[in-house]
Amino acid sequence: VIQAQVRRMLKDSRSDSLVTNFAFQWLNVGRMDNIHPDPALYPNFDLNLRKGYREEMRLFLDSVLRSDRSVLDLLRSDTTFLNERVARQYGISNVSGDQFRPVKLTDPNRHGLFGKGAILMATSYGNRTSPVLRGSWVLEAISGTPPAAPPLGVEQFPETEAGKKVLTVRERLEMHRQATSCNSCHGVIDPLGFALENYDVTGTWRARDVDAGTVIDASGQLASGQQVTGPAELSSTLLANPDQFVHAITEKLMVYGLSRPVRPQDMPALRAIVRESAKNDYRVGSI
Repeated sequence: VIQAQVRRMLKDSRSDSLVTNFAFQWLNVGRMDNIHPDPALYPNFDLNLRKGYREEMRLFLDSVLRSDRSVLDLLRSDTTFLNERVARQYGISNVSGDQFRPVKLTDPNRHGLFGKGAILMATSYGNRTSPVLRGSWVLEAISGTPPAAPPLGVEQFPETEAGKKVLTVRERLEMHRQATSCNSCHGVIDPLGFALENYDVTGTWRARDVDAGTVIDASGQLASGQQVTGPAELSSTLLANPDQFVHAITEKLMVYGLSRPVRPQDMPALRAIVRESAKNDYRVGSI
């Protein structure tokens, strides 16, 4: 009766904790609350937007859980939940009022998790974006292949010096990557983060770097050799190998359920879950 009991429990309102507890921990949504956008750079940011981003994430994740949809929809769904404040930040004009409602997204760059303001804020600093944080988040949360910790004594990220030409974040990172010891990790991390560079700290789409006055370059070559430009292409590339994403989710869920790290002897069971759930389009209930 285990399967029947699990499905009964998933229908209970108390399973909301799979969103507000498990999924928020897995995706590190809480870090968004520690980011305070510089008011001189982002004067339109306010507390209502932060609250709105959290509610959008909760409703989006809950919709996948409650409808027993494929977990792949987390990367590819063209529907989200917006109120007027969040919609305005996304450049969507046909949403009015404080009430959240489902909205069909016409821009593929906003589809799935990569277009969510909560994720984009949580992987930034208050005064600038961070391809390193965003790329590391993709590796940790989406691919299940967390990057190695930086070596001791690693050089700090080079900031633009007063009186000198203002460089983009990408240009400064490329300076940082010139050292072989740095490039070994950054060569894997940075292209993933560059794909999300069109989003600023507050999740607003931008075509140009405001500080440097140049067009944003969101292109990069992944460790697989695949070239990607922008969030939509990054999602498509990751979805081309769905087992890896599902494996990452299943492992995180197993850690959450067992309250311990996974061990080598857990791997056959983990792989079996991924393999069996594929027969049912990787639906949440199957996993």
